[in-house]
Amino acid sequence: MANSSLYQSIKNAALKYPNNNALLFMGKYVDYTTFVRKIDKIASGLANLGVKQGSVVSMAMPNIFEAIYAFYAVNKLGAIAHMVHPLTPVKQMERFMAKSQSKILIIIDTFYQHYSDLLENKDITMILASPVQTFGIVKKLGYKVINRTKLSSIDRNNPQLMNFAKLYSNDFSMEPETSNPKDTCVYLHSGGTSGDPKTIELSSFAINSLALKLPFIIKAKSYTNKHMLGVLPMFHGFGLCMGIHAILLQGGVATLMPKFDAKTAVKLIKKNQINYVIGVPSLFESLLAQPDFAGEHLKNLDQAYIGGDYVATDLHERFNKTMEDNHSQARLLEGYGLTEVVTVCSVNTLSEYKLGTVGRPMPDIDIMIVDVNTREPLPAASPGEIAVSGDTMMNGYLYDEKATKATFLVDSSNKKWVLTGDYGFIDSDGYLHFKQRLKRIVKVLGIPVMPSEIENLMMSLKEVKEVAAIGVPDKAKGFAMKLYLALDKSVPRQYDDEGIKDLIKKEISVYAVPKEICYREALPKTTIGKIDVRKLEAEN
Repeated sequence: MANSSLYQSIKNAALKYPNNNALLFMGKYVDYTTFVRKIDKIASGLANLGVKQGSVVSMAMPNIFEAIYAFYAVNKLGAIAHMVHPLTPVKQMERFMAKSQSKILIIIDTFYQHYSDLLENKDITMILASPVQTFGIVKKLGYKVINRTKLSSIDRNNPQLMNFAKLYSNDFSMEPETSNPKDTCVYLHSGGTSGDPKTIELSSFAINSLALKLPFIIKAKSYTNKHMLGVLPMFHGFGLCMGIHAILLQGGVATLMPKFDAKTAVKLIKKNQINYVIGVPSLFESLLAQPDFAGEHLKNLDQAYIGGDYVATDLHERFNKTMEDNHSQARLLEGYGLTEVVTVCSVNTLSEYKLGTVGRPMPDIDIMIVDVNTREPLPAASPGEIAVSGDTMMNGYLYDEKATKATFLVDSSNKKWVLTGDYGFIDSDGYLHFKQRLKRIVKVLGIPVMPSEIENLMMSLKEVKEVAAIGVPDKAKGFAMKLYLALDKSVPRQYDDEGIKDLIKKEISVYAVPKEICYREALPKTTIGKIDVRKLEAEN
């Protein structure tokens, strides 16, 4: 199935599980047969707009029905789905669309005003989708009332605007475009392995290859009526592949949530409509903070996976204890990945788990450690740059041959590897230890300091809620450490500034002692809930 398009993979699942529920959103289910019919209709509508093989369609959408339909419809036509965050500044979106040569943008209708300036380019068509388009009159009316100001600003007479509902066509029998599954079909944006913004090209083959590994991660006799929380956005590889595509290939249900809401998530768990959760640390912290999260209903939670950011040991312990106390088999299992290989490439599982690691490599994925300077392979337990090889590798960076070439390593046996820009080692048991992104290693007086070690130590303190350690220019040392903390005010402070510095000196090194400690109510977050280290670095 990896050697098919994303659309054909979904169609195959629908033939196998025609009556299974595929999607759940705002209490409404869509079965597989209806799901594919919706995709086919949208594909016909887009084809009528001139979308064809090789076209690029930009989408800046949260996880709603229309976003899922449009994504697979674009793939059916052999076009490229350019996935972008809905809050992308209009000037940035303009650059993204120009670079990708995209002339169509699909957004949620309440974001019209945010992107209206794009219509100064008369070649752009903007398609407006309503998240309640397929719901009853009560939900539609409520949506219009809540968003009346935003919706009233829409110039309905502008010929460049189109209602998503008009994409539906009576003719949905058109055959899918025949294309090479190894050709690029998705554009995702990332910091790249060097920290510079990049547009990553992924193929159907790469995405399918990873999605089909779901049974290795989540072992189940059947995925029918098993619900995956689809809250991580589709402009993120983890959300697109593991949150949506993977569960659909197995006949399960993607429970869509445009924006994470812990109270709603708990209600869904109680209704047995979330069985699997994948997310970043802040998501799980939010769940644990809910007064009614713990309870008998947690037996409905089968597995939970965490990644994308530093994970404190304390979070593991609190979550796992809550699961144990409430008779759930779920445990907080950590993995590792990057968009250049779609997403996850190593992971802990319920049967093979080692605390403090990011697991063993996935099936058919190889991981090795190479010397940062020579790029030569290193023996077990030797730290260096993490390199990944397998069937999930990207095709490259869009229009950036130099960066693509620098990211790929071809070894003596002509095997291709992705150099991740991450630092770690593989232990004697084959588990990967992720230590630090190479670009975040700070040299203080020439001595490497890893911010993650400082962050790990700080998160072991009960009074610390959030932490970020960064390197800042220093005349005497070249660089010095700066520490940002958000404290839990309900917990008495155990350490003052001098106490924190002494602790870091004792537990890590004198070079890791921060020159300055700054306190915030909360630290800035990225679009998927990670602590935004780059934003903090930009302040200095």
